[in-house]
Amino acid sequence: MKKMKKLLFLTLSLVMMLSILTGCGKKDSENVTGQEVVTAKIVEMDLTIEEYAFGVDKNQPELLEDVNSFIAQIKANGTFDKICNNYFGDGTPVAVKSAEYDPNKDQLVVATNAAFEPFEYMEGDNYYGIDMEIAAQLADYLGLELVIQNMEFDAVCLSVGQQKCDIAMAGLTIKEDRKEYVNFSDPYYNAAQKLIIKSNDTSFDDCKSVPDIEAVLTAKGEDIKIGVQNGTTGQFYSEGDESWGFAGFPAQTIGYKNGSLAVQDLLNGNIDYVIIDSAPATCITESINDMLGISDGSFKRKVEKFKEIFIEQDGYKRVVEGLKNTLIIAIIGLIIGILIGTVIATVRVIPKYKVLPRILNGICSFYVGLFRGTPIVVQLLVFYYVMLPIMNIHMTGVNVAILVFGLNSGAYISEIMRSGIQSVDPGQMEAGRAVGLSFGTTMMKIVIPQAVKNILPTLGNEFIALIKETSVVSFIGAADLYVAFNYIGSNSYEFMVPYLVMAVIYIVLVLLISLGIKLMERSLRKSDRRN
Repeated sequence: MKKMKKLLFLTLSLVMMLSILTGCGKKDSENVTGQEVVTAKIVEMDLTIEEYAFGVDKNQPELLEDVNSFIAQIKANGTFDKICNNYFGDGTPVAVKSAEYDPNKDQLVVATNAAFEPFEYMEGDNYYGIDMEIAAQLADYLGLELVIQNMEFDAVCLSVGQQKCDIAMAGLTIKEDRKEYVNFSDPYYNAAQKLIIKSNDTSFDDCKSVPDIEAVLTAKGEDIKIGVQNGTTGQFYSEGDESWGFAGFPAQTIGYKNGSLAVQDLLNGNIDYVIIDSAPATCITESINDMLGISDGSFKRKVEKFKEIFIEQDGYKRVVEGLKNTLIIAIIGLIIGILIGTVIATVRVIPKYKVLPRILNGICSFYVGLFRGTPIVVQLLVFYYVMLPIMNIHMTGVNVAILVFGLNSGAYISEIMRSGIQSVDPGQMEAGRAVGLSFGTTMMKIVIPQAVKNILPTLGNEFIALIKETSVVSFIGAADLYVAFNYIGSNSYEFMVPYLVMAVIYIVLVLLISLGIKLMERSLRKSDRRN
């Protein structure tokens, strides 16, 4: 742990040095090009009228009844108003802690996307937000231990539909297609979508109604880009949705994992507008504008905000955990891949004079083609969301990632190993057989050790590729380095510094692995000279 923290603080120091170089001679009200800072602003008209509700497991009708009774109760006794006041008024937000998931305990497992302030977000290990406080009180009402599982918004309803979670609490708008996965509770909050634009954009100054705004967006045609959070009403509103009665716009709709990234991209000039839920829109624009504030909008301020989340709010713990998971997935995945790859490579070089070797070779060829022919993210999604539910098996995201990365790596390593085996002088096999060794013994004790020496650099490249590819495991709820830094970015509403630090850590990891491979190669060359 101490070594991990030293590595992380060294990385932070490098980024701070970059901040000093970047911020030199720059006025607080200017960006690096000397131009005035452009902030974000909300067009204060509700584009839609919608209702939030909780999505309950279809196989638990009694839970739906309890949830509806609970909603009625907290609305009648003023509890709901008090919770809302914690985020919209002068109240103080209450921290909510999640227990560890244990199938042997009586627990309420809640699926959420904790990047949707003020409904759900995180500070350190604690959850905050309207939905999270309701979740805590709902668990007490039911006499259950609360477990919160943070995941991508797109996966929230799906996880409940597959009985991985009991209830979805993520600012969910009631929508017909979501009813395929969950039963919606009674609505508890009236929501709307808002349009976010740049502060220097005057296109909507004369708009007096929603049709006026829609007319401006439509008139701009296909040349504009509208940012939305994936799977939300904003996406359906922008693209068009018959069930909602949304006509949509000819503009290109760009999806993001959360609203903060969309607004940041707006200010970076990569998109033209953002459409997201009203309450999060307010939180995001206020926080980002504060970060870009006229009084202190420098890169140094961004580094200070990163340090606040990283150190004071224990963000480094998430980074250490993410780094540990990244290494575990890559290392164990590589070991599984080497074992599978060695077996497959051996099968594929066996002479095909008999039926059994031909059958085994066909199976191995199919396996290699299957895993090399599909992206690893598709393999993760199919295994986690399709195969495991069919087999009624429960596995954590990290364990699934280890297994899938091992299977995927095995397909690639089998080809690497096969080329290594074929690079060994055939006389080595003949010599082994001549002294009475079996084919398998000759392969394991003579041929494969020599093949490994030949393919060591390529195996190192495969390990490096696995390290980098672990960034996709967030699709199945596993917390890797990307998830850790995305958490810091979402909570600071600033992604530049977190992503720079993440990039530096990946570079350091790759350099260390490359150094290790070179040292191993040098050691093997010494061994060859002695022999």
